[in-house]
Amino acid sequence: MEFNATFLVSAISFILFTFIMNKIFYKPLERVMDERQRFINDAKNDAFNANNKADAISKDRENRLNKSVADSKKLVADKVYKANENSKAVTAEAKQKSQEEITSAKSNLENEANQTKEELKSKVKDLAEVISSKVLGMETKIENTDNELVNRILN
Repeated sequence: MEFNATFLVSAISFILFTFIMNKIFYKPLERVMDERQRFINDAKNDAFNANNKADAISKDRENRLNKSVADSKKLVADKVYKANENSKAVTAEAKQKSQEEITSAKSNLENEANQTKEELKSKVKDLAEVISSKVLGMETKIENTDNELVNRILN
């Protein structure tokens, strides 16, 4: 193989073509590819950070929701307990009041029974006087009534 000026011109032309292609085509293309790669990496990092934030927000929401559920259950349990205690107190008060009313009614009935017995004693005495005066034909007066006799008559 012979080396002549054509070979030298071809070699210089290839080196010059490579240098020009590097400056004009490959460097801007490489710069665009690097920018795209940086954009893709930044977008990927942003997506990863947004995903982490979304997970954190979701966990925080779940925690707050669980806390709210627990608080509401505790509040309901407290209200139920208070209502039960209030109901027990009202029931006890009503029982006491009804017991007092029953005792009062019994006392009133006993008083009325005693008053009625006293009235009946006097009426029995009057009736006995009337009957004895009709049977004996003369007016009689009963001075001292025997309570035992009156009680036997009333019972």
